[in-house]
Amino acid sequence: MLLKGIFKDTSAFVQLLVLGFMIAAGFVATTVLSSILIAAKFGISPEVLQEVMQNLGSYPDLMREIQLLQVLVAFIFPAIICARLFSDNYKNYLQVDAPVSFPVMGLAVLSILVAIPLMNLTSQVNQQLVLPEYLKGLEEWMKAAEKNTGEMLEKMLYVRSARDLMLNILIICVLAGIGEEFIFRGVLQTIFGRMIRNPHVVIWIVAIIFSAIHLQFYGFVPRMLLGAYLGYLLYYTKNIWVPVLAHFTNNCFGVVCYSVFQDNPGQVETADLIGTGSTLWLSVVSLVLFLFLFRKIQLRSKAAESVDEL
Repeated sequence: MLLKGIFKDTSAFVQLLVLGFMIAAGFVATTVLSSILIAAKFGISPEVLQEVMQNLGSYPDLMREIQLLQVLVAFIFPAIICARLFSDNYKNYLQVDAPVSFPVMGLAVLSILVAIPLMNLTSQVNQQLVLPEYLKGLEEWMKAAEKNTGEMLEKMLYVRSARDLMLNILIICVLAGIGEEFIFRGVLQTIFGRMIRNPHVVIWIVAIIFSAIHLQFYGFVPRMLLGAYLGYLLYYTKNIWVPVLAHFTNNCFGVVCYSVFQDNPGQVETADLIGTGSTLWLSVVSLVLFLFLFRKIQLRSKAAESVDEL
């Protein structure tokens, strides 16, 4: 690649600007490509384009296609391009070529699963947060926006065939897991690591940005905690595929559970309440098991690192 490593010796701030530009360009490109896609399917009439965009929830296949474009063009491609611009070895920069430890991978998957009751509890607490009275208008806007986003997501998640389920898993679990981890943990965490010496501060800053960019205030806390955990997984394992797999597991659990109970919303709500109310004790067990597994990941990663140094 002609421009490989061209920003390697620039400041972290310049690299941050380049990353921001690449992501913004990716979203603009996604909008353009989505418009072309809609025009190809429904015609180039501005009225038709406006009607489809306003009623996107009525076209679940189109939503999946647009989501696929967004993941590829606004996340995966910018991450790989930036890694090439910021280093001579993009694989090493993104930590995609590190040795795979299958026991650590298994522990990462298990830790996400045992943390579900605890995450349900943090989600319920988050949803009880109330903004001050002078921000009432903002709170109402956020609730309306999240309701609209939730309804759109439910329509995309609703499956009518095995094909729909496989597409959801591919886009929401596999590609979104790769794209978001490459951008946030692979690139952004590396850039902030050049600016701030304390790795814990870096991990939590990136986790906050990771949660904020989803624009879902009432899911901010659990998503922030997830982002921080994914950051620590990369920090300790030095392998981007560990947080990618953990991210995949988290998303896949939600996608599959929704598809199983999609015609019984009460079951979905019941599942979301596990770890709260009368089952609060499960969150305590969840926390203990999660911390135990996280510690095992730390110890195994350190042991593997010591062996590599010999």
